[in-house]
Amino acid sequence: MSEQPAIPKEKVGIGAFLEKSSIVMLGLGFAAGMPNLLAGTSWAIGTWMREAGVTLALIGLMGLVTLSYALKFLWAPLIDRIALPFLDAKLGRRRSWMLVTQILVMILLFALAQIDPATNLKAFATIAVLIAFCGSNQDIAIDAWRIEASKDEAHLGIMTTMYQFGYRIAFIVAGAAPLFIAEIYNGDVYKQHGWSVAYSVMAALMIIPIFATLSAPRELAPSAPRWKAPEDVPSRPWFEAGEWVLRLSILVIGGCFLATGLSGRGEPIHWMVSGIYGTIDEMKKILEAKPWGVWQQVFYAFFGLAIVFVSAVPIPKIKTKPGAYFDDALLAPMRDFFGRFEGVAHTILIFICVYRVVEFLLNIAGAMYIDVGFSKADIATATKIFGVVMLTVGTALAGWAIAKFGLFKCLVFGAFFQPLSHIPFLLICANGHYVIPVDFPWYDFASGAMTTIKFNLPPDLWLAVGSDNIASSFAGTCLIVYMSRLTKVGFTATQYALFSSLYALPGKLLAAMGGRIVESAAKASNEGFVQLLVPYFSNFQAGSFAGAQEKLGVAPEALATGYAVFYSYTIAIGIFGVIMAFIVARGKPRDLVDKHV
Repeated sequence: MSEQPAIPKEKVGIGAFLEKSSIVMLGLGFAAGMPNLLAGTSWAIGTWMREAGVTLALIGLMGLVTLSYALKFLWAPLIDRIALPFLDAKLGRRRSWMLVTQILVMILLFALAQIDPATNLKAFATIAVLIAFCGSNQDIAIDAWRIEASKDEAHLGIMTTMYQFGYRIAFIVAGAAPLFIAEIYNGDVYKQHGWSVAYSVMAALMIIPIFATLSAPRELAPSAPRWKAPEDVPSRPWFEAGEWVLRLSILVIGGCFLATGLSGRGEPIHWMVSGIYGTIDEMKKILEAKPWGVWQQVFYAFFGLAIVFVSAVPIPKIKTKPGAYFDDALLAPMRDFFGRFEGVAHTILIFICVYRVVEFLLNIAGAMYIDVGFSKADIATATKIFGVVMLTVGTALAGWAIAKFGLFKCLVFGAFFQPLSHIPFLLICANGHYVIPVDFPWYDFASGAMTTIKFNLPPDLWLAVGSDNIASSFAGTCLIVYMSRLTKVGFTATQYALFSSLYALPGKLLAAMGGRIVESAAKASNEGFVQLLVPYFSNFQAGSFAGAQEKLGVAPEALATGYAVFYSYTIAIGIFGVIMAFIVARGKPRDLVDKHV
């Protein structure tokens, strides 16, 4: 197998954002977002089902539809190795898979548009599962193409930025457009027709990524050769048939445990562990209990990985075709990674796991906004409008900075930037529900005169959301580029899919502690070092943290101090990311990435 060529260190200018491959990447990012959002994670499909009279419990189960995105590394080796007839020769390995999956998503979205969930929920859910599965396969191919079509590190950063721009456009389109279209046709009364038109329009929009794929340049790296059994493996048809069934069964069981670990849902393994947990509702409560439920989820994720590993281990002293195939598909990519980064592979994996852990700790930010006293309108404006803009700014800055200064400097900057971006949350704890009245001039077309719109601007909230979103998107883009750099031709899809599926596990574990830290610190406001902090978080606006006594039985200033302790904790946790960033940005870890051996 040929080695991937070393990536030159030449810098590129802003004009690289307008190159053909970058524009194509915008369309492919849009392609990646559409099936994921339309099949199970957007408001559109949930609203459609609820209007059709589907119960909340069944709507909640639709979250399982997109599990294929978390488990995609299990079949990514097929995307690496299987050459589609005719298309592979014409378009290349990655573009051929992209084209086929995009066409399938378009067809399936049209099919979904014709099904009324009120009368045929099973068919509706089945089509949604197929859409997500095709979308996850498209993701595998797009990520591999992005990596293999990049000319150098700087270009890879820009391609990653454009991908995220496209994905966010899809987030807006797939989240809002179906609702508007359904409203136009249906009004406030449920009719299948309006939703059918809405999803038919979404299906038609898949023509954009199809054109992007056909316009995309061919990947620079050669495709991996089709898999062939080693010549010294004897043929044992009946034995092999049984082994195929056994290995695939073990793989499926491992995938079920992984699905529960990565999603926190008990349904994938309930059929195996119902004797331990009882009903699915009882299992759900146990898995959602904090912190021990999250510990169980992490255990199931690693247990699932161990089972997947067992499914791929060759039979000792017996050579078989299934054993050779599973070994080549699932174990060879990891052997390659640990071989190329011998001595530092574990260090790199630790870095991947801790680099973004600070951002995963902010899962209680929304609860704090409510406790402080911000209105739902304040929160929505700050997080869903201003916040999205700041996410885009952070992504663009990362793409430019990687091209200008190089990846490793940006990784270190991102490591510092993430915990520092949490300092404004301490301002919210200190100032409480602080708002500035604003008079905004507006032209009233109905009256033909200028008027004034009055609203309250919460500066601390906007500062906190803005700084955090810029930092998280900047660091996230840098990490994506770094993980992309770790892959090798022949294993690109498999290795990147595995990195992207598992890097969030430690953050998920630590995030479970957030609420307990706030509550414990608030209740300990009369003791130890927490007592020393209370005076600094007692002079906030009147009415802030008003529900503290009712919710926790503590004074408002105690709850404010509890949140301050939590955000101090998140800033301190960020030190680990900074240390690991310095470690991978110098010496052997950096040299091996630069050499791309």
